Amino acid sequence: MVTVTVPKDTATSGSGFSFPLPAQLVQAASGAAGASVIVTTLAGDPLPAWLQFVPESNTFVASAVPDGAFPIQVVVIIGNQRTVVVISERGE
Repeated sequence: MVTVTVPKDTATSGSGFSFPLPAQLVQAASGAAGASVIVTTLAGDPLPAWLQFVPESNTFVASAVPDGAFPIQVVVIIGNQRTVVVISERGE
């Protein structure tokens, strides 16, 4: 499991953010020749409309984050490796 935190009040302000795929997962992707990166919800469904994964840059991009969206757990699949990434707001 990997945890990513975003600035406090990101969801309540309805603003967006972006962050790169965590470094340990980028290393796994580069080590798995030809393996694509697939990102889904825990249930295997597509990400919510406000959250996208851009495979060309290995970046998550969020826009118009709804109130109460965090924490959210997504599954990053690289080859045979599945990693849960928890995206939450900083508590400060």
